[in-house]
Amino acid sequence: MKIYIYIEGAGDEDDTELLIRPRPGFRSGIRSGKETTTGLRPGFIKFFQELYDIAGENIKISIVMCGSRSDAYENFKIALESQPEAFNVLLIDAESPVDSTLTPWEHLRNRTEDHPWILDAVNFEDEQCHLMVQTMEAWFIADLDALREFYGKKFKDDKILRGIKQLQNVEKVSKATLKVWLNAATRHTEKGKYHKTRHAPKLLESLDVDKVRQASPYCDRLFTTLGATMATSAS
Repeated sequence: MKIYIYIEGAGDEDDTELLIRPRPGFRSGIRSGKETTTGLRPGFIKFFQELYDIAGENIKISIVMCGSRSDAYENFKIALESQPEAFNVLLIDAESPVDSTLTPWEHLRNRTEDHPWILDAVNFEDEQCHLMVQTMEAWFIADLDALREFYGKKFKDDKILRGIKQLQNVEKVSKATLKVWLNAATRHTEKGKYHKTRHAPKLLESLDVDKVRQASPYCDRLFTTLGATMATSAS
């Protein structure tokens, strides 16, 4: 069995090689020179280590960073046609609050900001669409110990702690608020303010997955779905 996870986010040359049909003019979002960074794929591989352990030698899991959310969706659709024997998964930011009565596909189709590229997302399996709610940074604030370790003594989490106590759910924190919280917490650290392409890869690698799954039901849904899929394949 093969599992392919097409993820919204910065990639690198390795990701372009994994694309079934590389797009002309693909831009990974990786900057060269002084600000050189690595793509997010190594971070996700570490974050999903539990799934790789379950997969063992008989199941192959491939993570593909696709750049924009619309590109991730297009690559996912191409995969459905080109490798129907595989379990293909789309993983993108929700970008806004998710109504628990809606499926992830319905949430995306209801977002006018994502029109028109998502409107043809019909008749797809619910288990193949997963959301980082509301953005990947929600996973980071689910493990403040990892943030403290990464940024050091000058990391100030007061605003994050107050906010989480008020909202009581990391998935209720908006994209804009997450940015404000992380900027305030990291402003005076030696690494500087939170920077997605410079900091997110290492932060992903350092997260305690159990903490994130407990705090983020949609993250837990992703792990549960992939675990069940592999178990069914092995039976």
